[in-house]
Amino acid sequence: MRNVQKTPKIKLSMGAESFSGTARFLTDRAEHERVMTAIRRKYWMFRPIMELGRILSAKGLMRDNAGSFEVTLLG
Repeated sequence: MRNVQKTPKIKLSMGAESFSGTARFLTDRAEHERVMTAIRRKYWMFRPIMELGRILSAKGLMRDNAGSFEVTLLG
């Protein structure tokens, strides 16, 4: 899913199953932070790298490309 804002229709395939739906880029900062908290909790082993990225972004040494989106599958 490369450009969710431009093309929100998605198709997801897992094994022999396929699903269609729409994706919505999360523009609300609170929603984005909730997602990032869940990601940091699940992928705790990468936390030092993610924290380094946050520090470098805050200092203007790296661009923050982090974004979150919500997928709604069609019935």
